[in-house]
Amino acid sequence: METKLVSEQLKQQGFVLIKQVIEPSEVIALGHFCQHLTDDVKSQHLAGRSLNNVAIMQQAGEPFVYRINSLFQFQPRFACLLAHTKLMSYVEAIVGEPVLPSYESIVIKNSLDSLGFDWHRDMAVKTQEPIITLGIYLDDAIAEQGALKVVPGSHCSQLCVCDIKRQLSDSRLQSVNVTAKAGDVVIHHVNTAHCSGRQESSAIRRTIYFEFRAVSHFINNPRFSSQWIEKRQALMANIKALNLEHTQRHFQLPNDFYNTQQIEAAEYCFEFAQ
Repeated sequence: METKLVSEQLKQQGFVLIKQVIEPSEVIALGHFCQHLTDDVKSQHLAGRSLNNVAIMQQAGEPFVYRINSLFQFQPRFACLLAHTKLMSYVEAIVGEPVLPSYESIVIKNSLDSLGFDWHRDMAVKTQEPIITLGIYLDDAIAEQGALKVVPGSHCSQLCVCDIKRQLSDSRLQSVNVTAKAGDVVIHHVNTAHCSGRQESSAIRRTIYFEFRAVSHFINNPRFSSQWIEKRQALMANIKALNLEHTQRHFQLPNDFYNTQQIEAAEYCFEFAQ
């Protein structure tokens, strides 16, 4: 898909699905990284260690890892994706200038997970800036099995998430299913309302997420210190200086990389009975 078309669809609809951005061999390699990571985290959990930025759920007596934030802290080789030329060309075309990642995480769904993610926006603050969440699918996500749903155009709406949910329930608004295959990428604006159901099949579903913003945004946003920006800029410079294979095998993250992490809160709908 042409970068101009991707940018226009994101601007109009608030999301875009881009097919087969990540090559099958790269998807396999990323899947191996993910498996090693979750096995290691699960072992640490079973050994009684306290793990920050890791969400582990217990179902039917079996623990499973379903979310890891500050992803590079646990597996720096995922940073190789920031050197992926095709992937980053879409990001930079949408944002329109050099970018930095705001955060990185992985979400893992399987049949033990009885929950989904309710309707929400990734950022509660309304913004017209092209701040985007990018999801890289390592496995197929099928509509009938709880895949992503979005409300087209909701990134431009002033409605809160609770009002969006009400209008969806009485058909004043419509959502669409986003079916993705392994290697596909879905990009959405941080103000786009979206949700996903529980994983209905026995297959696992793993998605790597990045949030990207313009470098100028970070410089002009008092939430982000100059030290934080410098660390992220150094990360991008180091990755660009390495080839993809070298990055996958040898990249190391500075120990203090995640010492200051400060993104805005998401917007969910919490309603309580009167």
